[in-house]
Amino acid sequence: MPKTSLHMKILLWGWAVLLCALLLTFWFYYGTVSEELTASSRQNTSRLLNYVRWKISHSPVSPGSPAFQKEITELGSQLDVRITYIKKGKVLADSSVEASRLPELDDHSNRPEVIAAETSGTGKNIRYSKTLQTRMLYVAKSIGDNGEFIRLALPYSIIGERLDRVMIHFSILLGMLAVGSAILLIFIGKRTTSAVKEVSATAQAIGEGDYSKRIRVIPGGEYQLMAKSINTMAKKIQGHIRIIEDQRNQLDAMFENMTEGIMVLDPQGKIESVNKSMTELVPDTQEFVGRVPLEVLTRHEIQDAVDKILKHGSENNSDSLIVDLADGRSMNVTICSYEDYKSRRKLILVFHDISEMRRMEKILRDFVSNASHQLRTPLTSIKGYSETLIDNPPQDQKILTSFLGTILDNANHMSKVITSMFALTRSEYSGKKLRTKPTNLQKCIALSMANLQSLAENKNIRLSKNEIPQIKITGTSEGLVQIFDNLIENAIKYAPENTNVKVQAEADREFAIIRVVDEGPGIAPADKERIFERFFKLDENAVGHGSSGLGLALCRSLARNFNGDIWVESPVDAITGTGSSFCVKLPVAAEQASESTKDSQQGDYL
Repeated sequence: MPKTSLHMKILLWGWAVLLCALLLTFWFYYGTVSEELTASSRQNTSRLLNYVRWKISHSPVSPGSPAFQKEITELGSQLDVRITYIKKGKVLADSSVEASRLPELDDHSNRPEVIAAETSGTGKNIRYSKTLQTRMLYVAKSIGDNGEFIRLALPYSIIGERLDRVMIHFSILLGMLAVGSAILLIFIGKRTTSAVKEVSATAQAIGEGDYSKRIRVIPGGEYQLMAKSINTMAKKIQGHIRIIEDQRNQLDAMFENMTEGIMVLDPQGKIESVNKSMTELVPDTQEFVGRVPLEVLTRHEIQDAVDKILKHGSENNSDSLIVDLADGRSMNVTICSYEDYKSRRKLILVFHDISEMRRMEKILRDFVSNASHQLRTPLTSIKGYSETLIDNPPQDQKILTSFLGTILDNANHMSKVITSMFALTRSEYSGKKLRTKPTNLQKCIALSMANLQSLAENKNIRLSKNEIPQIKITGTSEGLVQIFDNLIENAIKYAPENTNVKVQAEADREFAIIRVVDEGPGIAPADKERIFERFFKLDENAVGHGSSGLGLALCRSLARNFNGDIWVESPVDAITGTGSSFCVKLPVAAEQASESTKDSQQGDYL
């Protein structure tokens, strides 16, 4: 018998109402009978009390004497009641208590019936008697004005027995009605349940997704309209579900395969779902479902835009902003709102990674800025000297040679600047790491020293080196030689004539540290970090020294590409405050190459 049957619920409620009505009738009838029996017993007891009072008032025996106790006992036995004579709370005689026990009885002045009799002349009460160990009906009446009372007590069990019989008879009748009505309800319920079973089964199948199910058996004429409506509903739902599933599959495919990250927010502005691309952009996004975007993206601009759209509603339906994430990536975030089936406003955040585009824009800006900054002065010089040679060529051969030499120096400087700019840009902005391999450190240092030996001899500077460890460095031969060339060239350039430039190296199992030490004027503490910036030069006479201001920046970029670092220690001589030591820290190769491997001097860039 299904609990969800409407007909059974109605029948059960009817059964419950019937039982309640019978119980209320019994309760009213039982109360009335109880009151009538109690009132009848009280009236009989009152008549007996009047009789006993008359009998005692005409008795020649004085209260409190043994003869009076005997008379009371005989009278109580004849009337089948308990008679108690009380004077000022003390029991002088009791038909149910032996004369020897009378002094042991409690003071009866506080008995409810005695108190009522003292007030109104007659008192009644029903309670449990400790002396007789049963419930009793007590009726008391005053005798005279000396605090004397006569009290009768009848067992209340007589009334209880009558009420118990009423209870038993009615309970049997109620049980028979309940069982009979229950059998009738079960029979009717089964008939009703079988009538709607087919309809219920079909509706359940439709609810579970079997929209092809139809009602073929009509249990009764009253269900025909419902069956027809359910069949029509199932047909329409089946068509709608097919359309919805097709559209959902299309949206799911688009949602999961978009390259842009998608984040959907619920009406409270909390993350409801994200697509695969979003988890790739921010790996922890899936773990923050149910939280606000600020907790995962840590960008208040996005959270402010979300709060603004949710607060102002139709006034601001969309927004777009560009934010920079903590890891350096730039995102173009588009926020748009829509309403769900409950007319609640939700938001969709589209994250487009524009880091590469902004990186290329920065490269272009840096290149143009650096080129214009570094090429303006030499171009002006070349133009000025060229115009002079054209408009007013000098007759003196020495002056002509000097003019042409100046033009050549500036042209060489421009060439060096452009070459260094391309090398630095390729190192920093190519978007690819250098293809490294174990490279012989001794050979790279020796090659750089050989390249710059003539430059050192022109200034009478002695190049020297300590014993270089026979190790392999993780890097490229071209990159390492370029680092050492720049450091040794700078040392020669800024060191005074007739001084020394030393190359030192030491290594442990993980890193090698190479130092290029000169005896130059040293570097001020404020410039120790700035000298590795692009176009920063200690000597502003760039053309005269042939400096582009990019050499040390290129060295740092290459060293960091090789997972190393570069820094300067100055002064070397604390007493004179002179000398500089440029230190390069490079990782030792995990796998040593064979001695027969030749270091390639060609470009190793990807």
